[in-house]
Amino acid sequence: MRNTRAVRPVWLRTLLKIHALAFTIVLGVYFVLAFFDPGLLSYDLRQKFHALADETITITATVLGPPVKPVVSATADCDEGTGTLSVALDWATDPNSYTYDVERDNTPLVAGLTNSAYSDTNVVIATTYQYVVTANGPMGPGVAVSDPVSVTTPSVCDVTLAAPAVTIVSFNGRGIDGYDGTPRVKNRRPVFSGTTSMANATLLVVIGGVYFSQFSANANGYWEWKPPSDLPTARNTFSVTATDLSDGTRQATATLRFDILQRDEGASATGLVRGGGGNGTTVTPDAAPPLKTSAPLDFSLIVQDKEAAVLQGEFLHTVVTIETLEKKYSHITVPIRYTITDENQGNIFSETRQSYITEGAVIETSLVMPLYMNPGKYIVRAEILLDSINVSRMVPFSLRELPLMRLSSGAVFSYADLIRHLGWIVFSTLLFLFLWLSLFIREYILYLQRDGEVTEYDLVKAGFIRR
Repeated sequence: MRNTRAVRPVWLRTLLKIHALAFTIVLGVYFVLAFFDPGLLSYDLRQKFHALADETITITATVLGPPVKPVVSATADCDEGTGTLSVALDWATDPNSYTYDVERDNTPLVAGLTNSAYSDTNVVIATTYQYVVTANGPMGPGVAVSDPVSVTTPSVCDVTLAAPAVTIVSFNGRGIDGYDGTPRVKNRRPVFSGTTSMANATLLVVIGGVYFSQFSANANGYWEWKPPSDLPTARNTFSVTATDLSDGTRQATATLRFDILQRDEGASATGLVRGGGGNGTTVTPDAAPPLKTSAPLDFSLIVQDKEAAVLQGEFLHTVVTIETLEKKYSHITVPIRYTITDENQGNIFSETRQSYITEGAVIETSLVMPLYMNPGKYIVRAEILLDSINVSRMVPFSLRELPLMRLSSGAVFSYADLIRHLGWIVFSTLLFLFLWLSLFIREYILYLQRDGEVTEYDLVKAGFIRR
């Protein structure tokens, strides 16, 4: 038998030679440096040895679990001394919970709470309210939702009309009680939220005399606002003014100063200066430069569609009416940006139209609602862009599912209706097929009976009998 020896490929032998040469050069340079500086070699070896044998590295970390489901208690109280009617909510403190959100009657009441208690003063006598508390964990480990708790306010209470108030509760997804000074964030579109004592109040947000946005609080007095575009990287002043729908003289204002940092700057979430809305004014210990509180134009935005509702794939019809306008902006063409957002103010899509504006101008626009949008509640925002000034208005609307068919009575039958009634449809179809099959079998049996009978006509035709 001949002995054979495996032969390495040429490329592999070349690679091994290059590796050996490189290793020799690196090792040689290392020992040359160690010869001229012996401390280099000894220090390097000593550090490696210490890291493996002598030094102990201790890492302490707290791993948070998911939030604990809040167990909520609700108590209605009438304070005759102050003429205040309120519902006190309370639940246990949970170290795994970062903030708490409260809903009343399936509608947001307050968000971003850092305390495990809340007093709802925007209530009326002899009314039942249902509350749900959601605990939010830090770093996104999850949420925990409480069971609904109901409470009925007293039927008799001499309530004094509460002073108009507006409060900023959370900033950039964090309760403002968690700051200690001026907040500093890198997010250039932070979300602001808060409450007002006036249900469905009209809110005007102003930032630095550049952003002017008007929208409405919900029936619980809850409001939330997100800048339509990036804020400048500087110190900004946020001002929100709430106005009672039934009485324009009832107003309240709150302000918040905050810093928007560059992406490469360190951001420490410290600091907050805020004001309350008890008397409609705000006082800050660190005086801010005066705000420009009036926009160069005022306009209204409405949705023309019946019940502010539109079907998937159809047009949403909006009307912008220019009510007041500074002369220098009159009779010019400006961009108006229409944006559709969800309830959390996340952008769905936007379109920009060029429109000619003058005082009293009425601008009608139709926006097609894509079929990919899910049915639900949305917001349409119209922004008029004047130089560096952004003036916007927001109006809610509902998107309904595209109907499968329209009946002559005007009623619609949607895909959801089809699925919901699918059981009855299948049952009715099977019943119809059963009845049809029964009739068919009966007719076939009669046919067979008829085919087996011999009549006089058949005998005459066959020649067996004569007439």
